[in-house]
Amino acid sequence: PHIPMRYVLALAVPISVTMKPFLAKKGHASAEVEAMHAAWSKAVLLQAILWSRPYAREGDF
Repeated sequence: PHIPMRYVLALAVPISVTMKPFLAKKGHASAEVEAMHAAWSKAVLLQAILWSRPYAREGDF
């Protein structure tokens, strides 16, 4: 079945959002938590893009 790339890449959002409370759990400053969360979100999105690219149909990426 064909799954549009927008759905695959959108999966990174709930993964990133649920990670923020775990990052804040250790008592880091809020600025540090925001920086870690931004880095985490970028890493997850980049991995989703890199791993799904070979499976994308021509013109779908």
